[in-house]
Amino acid sequence: MDGSLISVVIPAWNALRWLPETLGSVMTQQGAEFEIVLVDDGSTDGTADYVTQTWPQVRLLRTENRGVSHARNLGTAQARGALVKYLDADDVLLPGTLARQVALMAAHPEADVVYGDWQRLDERPDGSFAPGETVHRSIEQVHEDPEIAFFTHFWCPTGAYLYRRVFLEKVLPWKEWLPVIQDARFAWEASAAGARWVHDEQVAVLYRQHRHGSVSTRSRLAFLRDCLANTQSIEEHWRLKSNAQQLAARRQWIIQGLGNLCRQAAGLDNRLFEQSSRLLQQLCPAYLPTSPPWLAACSRVTGFRTAARLAGLADRLRARIRIDLQAGAWDKR
Repeated sequence: MDGSLISVVIPAWNALRWLPETLGSVMTQQGAEFEIVLVDDGSTDGTADYVTQTWPQVRLLRTENRGVSHARNLGTAQARGALVKYLDADDVLLPGTLARQVALMAAHPEADVVYGDWQRLDERPDGSFAPGETVHRSIEQVHEDPEIAFFTHFWCPTGAYLYRRVFLEKVLPWKEWLPVIQDARFAWEASAAGARWVHDEQVAVLYRQHRHGSVSTRSRLAFLRDCLANTQSIEEHWRLKSNAQQLAARRQWIIQGLGNLCRQAAGLDNRLFEQSSRLLQQLCPAYLPTSPPWLAACSRVTGFRTAARLAGLADRLRARIRIDLQAGAWDKR
């Protein structure tokens, strides 16, 4: 294994539209030694042929379509570098990211992972992308317990992280049973494995936010199912691995997460709602939400299950109205 080499592992499925910019953003990195390992996950759009013809310096691996986690696991197994960065096929590394993060690793030899800030690229109705929110945030700003931070509100695109390969052996494999939120779970796994983190306070990567991923009922349901499976798994891990003080603090976040999940599942999928509310009932039989105030008040009158169903229906109606208004505003431009 090359101690100075960074392996940039890129899973790609029908990514031909994005690869010129994505691969270009890596190839133009200066001040760092790197290889690109691109795993074609059964693409049907000519992704592999394009890479072979246009980027012969890229190490191309081919597999049948088995999902992004399998592709990342395969790419990691073939990577030769002592440092590993996972980059999604539609994201963009900003200039200087690799050199800067390698320098941070060298300055902090105790560090297992460097993580950078990031910026969103928001998809417009016409399919183009515009610069969106820039996220400058450290793990500690979310919660002093990194496991809670990653379970709740801390998230970065995969391209924001740079891992030491020797530490990755404590975290792998990527979870193929979580097809939607595997990236969030992997970062949590790193935290649970005792990762020592260093914050790169500059923007490392541009992350594309696709509109279809946020408005599709089918994708939303898949996301929520992943959230429940992930919550169940982490709750079991904490129950077995935490001391009494840790478990008391961490379980409160599990309960809060299940309450939010019940609300989102209500009106969308009854089976998911029942599974979520059953687990919530087991952990906190007298659960009442504390916010928003109207939901808390309604729960005290009707019980949480009924209130959550009403809230879920209201949320879906508001979301539909907001999407229609946004589309209408764009059409008038």
